[in-house]
Amino acid sequence: MSLFQVEFPSGLIYVPNWLSEEEHAAALEEIDNHQFESTLARRVQHYGSRYDYFASELKDAGSAPPIPPVLSEIGSRLFSEGYFDKMPSQVIINEYLTDQGIASHIDKNTFGPAVATISLLESWTMQFSDPNGIKIEVPLEARSLAVMTHESRYVWSHGIAKRKADVVGGLRIPRVRRLSMTYRTTDNPKL
Repeated sequence: MSLFQVEFPSGLIYVPNWLSEEEHAAALEEIDNHQFESTLARRVQHYGSRYDYFASELKDAGSAPPIPPVLSEIGSRLFSEGYFDKMPSQVIINEYLTDQGIASHIDKNTFGPAVATISLLESWTMQFSDPNGIKIEVPLEARSLAVMTHESRYVWSHGIAKRKADVVGGLRIPRVRRLSMTYRTTDNPKL
């Protein structure tokens, strides 16, 4: 049983231990064998198509390296288990180190109706905020899957606060390194 008993935003699907330990190790090895970009405060890897953070737009297919086989297998599993209506065509790897985060945002409408995030290495808290000011802290456990659909995808913004530790279940858990794999589809026929 999880320490993380929280209310979720409407439409958020959360599956703890979605990745097996073997899948987690294989994904981590695959990611760490590729070069990270460091144009942002956090390091990133783009696959399938590059997201231009400065122009806030998704580039065409082929603007980033192809999705590596291990990460592609995870995308196939997301599709076969029904989290996506077609194969994810874009993957972003985000590396978060102590005191790093990501600003609160809603993924662009360029992307399809589901956005999936899989957490590696550590459990960090993601904050969801609705337009009425309601805030929900959702601890994303290592090896978990979080899929934003419906309201959690289009109405609630999500982000990770910059801080050195999270408090979960009354316990202070220091942050060291978290990786996230974000899978998305797009409605753009060129992608």
